[in-house]
Amino acid sequence: MIANHSALNLHYNRHGNGPDVLLVHGWASSGQMWSRLVRDLGHIANFWAVDLYGFGLSPRPNENESIYVQHHAEMLLDFCTHYHVRPKAIIGHSMGGMLALKLAAEQPDFTEKLVLMSPVVTGRFGHPFEISWLFNNDIGSYTLSKSKPLWMLAQTVISPIFTRPSHWYLDQATAARIQQDFQRASWQASTHALRSIARENMHPHLPAIQHPTLVIIGSSDTTVPPKEGRHAATHLPNAQLLELPRTHHQPLDEQPERVVKAVGDFLQ
Repeated sequence: MIANHSALNLHYNRHGNGPDVLLVHGWASSGQMWSRLVRDLGHIANFWAVDLYGFGLSPRPNENESIYVQHHAEMLLDFCTHYHVRPKAIIGHSMGGMLALKLAAEQPDFTEKLVLMSPVVTGRFGHPFEISWLFNNDIGSYTLSKSKPLWMLAQTVISPIFTRPSHWYLDQATAARIQQDFQRASWQASTHALRSIARENMHPHLPAIQHPTLVIIGSSDTTVPPKEGRHAATHLPNAQLLELPRTHHQPLDEQPERVVKAVGDFLQ
């Protein structure tokens, strides 16, 4: 069960002038990831960068709470209702892209446009989650229930190794932000999100999502396969695809000028 007041306590940053735009980060991340976009496009939109429950600076789930993708979607709806946010667009990265699709499918009138960056669509992961099948069986359930000590070890000892690949193609400050977000992420939110993402499949819903959509992917993404974004762009009725060569899982950080321009043009 999720506490009813949790959505109202989510940490967020708001910046800009213009129509509301909701920013939804991905797994083990936070609203910090949108800083460049908010800075450069604050003159055309009122950006709401939310930290999902259990991530960033938002509250942590209790020991007995289960928090899955569907719960995150419901909490975002509650958040927007409480703060009177009427998003002209939802921009989601990775898991946030799946959340944007869920919101559009379940509440078609909630927003007008979608921007999906490196989105998870059918629940498939790439490296380092090539064993995502584990989350779909009893072995996975048992592993998750016993994984808290391992998760704490990963956050304190292994996180520099876990996030090291990002140092190859990101500047030092950005890589440090990604590591900090990983270290802040709660065990419950992180493990439950992985399990529910692996069990989600938005493919059957794509043809009914009529919203104009911009899909941005990196051709070298090894975290979420680029074919996930290509799949969305192919099956969404009103989608366009921007595939960036030699780009990995962080298009906004790796090619900020191109991504900011594409998003700005699309929003306007």
